Order: sequence, then structure tokens, then C-alpha cells
Amino acid sequence: MSKSHVTIFIDSSYNPGRRLGVGGFLCIPNCPDEALANKNVFEELYAPDAVKTRIVEHTTNTRLELQTLLWALESLKLDNETKTSEKTGSIIIYTDCRTAVDLLRRRKRLESVHYLSKRKGTTLVNADIYKSIFTLYDELSPKLVWIKGHTSGKDRVGIQRIFSEVDRLVRNLLRSYIARKSS
Repeated sequence: MSKSHVTIFIDSSYNPGRRLGVGGFLCIPNCPDEALANKNVFEELYAPDAVKTRIVEHTTNTRLELQTLLWALESLKLDNETKTSEKTGSIIIYTDCRTAVDLLRRRKRLESVHYLSKRKGTTLVNADIYKSIFTLYDELSPKLVWIKGHTSGKDRVGIQRIFSEVDRLVRNLLRSYIARKSS
């Protein structure tokens, strides 16, 4: 049985006034490292219809980013369960959400205090998502990598270029969704 290496790009766009946003992710199987450094990688690997998107209402920016990470991990797990000849090997996830990347560093403390806040002693708002991400992290062992969002077009190559396209797509989808709801 062969193993597939997967590279995932996740991002979300949020409108605080409406408390809604769009999360999206692009999953690229067997993406070679050298291709990600290539200036022409965008044309070779990216297609707008390959980005899975979801509109989420009644949320916060941080929760939306974490929901998108969770959704990407759940999708990967489901894909892995349905494949018979090829299982997922290494997984690298690129995100501009520091909360998601720092979550694993915070895990031990979060679990030791049973996901309760220091000040109020109440359950943390995103505790449900934290627990689900940790469960899938234990199963899939992804590597989460922080990437700078919103870089200048001239500075974008490889990874940054793909990430920027995912960012642009979810931002435009949010704008069009709001325009449709407003008309």
C-alpha cells in the first residue's frame, strides 16, 4: 500500500458586522516540495474549483479559522477512510491563523484545566473545536505551518502564491454572498 503526501492551504474571510464568513481549503495530493518553490506552481497545481468553501453564520473570526481547519482535517480523514490502495502519509497545512498553529503548544495546559478559562472558570468558547482538532491531530499527525497572509503580489511565489489565491477566492465569495443577501 503506497502513501500519499498532502499539502493543504486553509484560509477564511470574515465580516464582523454580520458575524459571518467563508472558510476554504485547497488540498493538493502528492505536491512535491520543489514544485512549491517554483514560480509557475500556480498554473500547474491550482484550480479555483478545487478549493472547497463553506459559508458559516453566527461565528467569530477565530472560530471560523478553527472551523475551517477542522473541516479540512475531517475531509482528509474521510478521504483516507474511503481509499483502499493509498493512505495519507505526511500532511502539511499552511494557514495564516496563529491561533491554529499555536494550538498544539497550548494543548497540555488546555487539557489540564479541562478547557476552562482562568478568569471566569467557564468552558472556553472554542473548547469543542479544540477537542475535535486534537483528536484528528492524534490520528493524522499534520504539520501546521504559519504563513504570512496578505503579501504584495510581486513577493508571491510557490506557497505564498497558492495561499493568496485561496485567500482571494474566499474573500470574493464572502463579498458576493453579502451582496446577494443585501439585494
